[in-house]
Amino acid sequence: MSEHTETFETELTIRSVQDVYTKLHEQLAQGNALILDAGKLIQVDTAGAQMLYLLARLDDSDSHKLTWKNGTAELQAQLQSLGIEIPALFSDI
Repeated sequence: MSEHTETFETELTIRSVQDVYTKLHEQLAQGNALILDAGKLIQVDTAGAQMLYLLARLDDSDSHKLTWKNGTAELQAQLQSLGIEIPALFSDI
C-alpha cells in the first residue's frame, strides 16, 4: 500500500468538490493510504463540508487509512456552524 497526500486549496466549494472527490476516490480505490492536509483550507460551502464529513465517516469506519492534519481555526468554526465535527482534523489546534 502506498501513501498519497492531498493538500486542499484555500477553498473547497461546489466548483471544486467533484475534482477533489474524483482524485481521492481513485486513490482509495487503489488501496492507498491518504494524508489529508487542510493547512490552507479556510473556506468551505455545504458541498465541501459534506465531502469532509464523508471522509470523516470513512475514517471512523476503519475501512480506509486516512490521516488528517493542519486543520485551521477558520475551518473548524465554519464546520461547527453547520453542526459538523471532525475531531481528528483539529487535534493539533
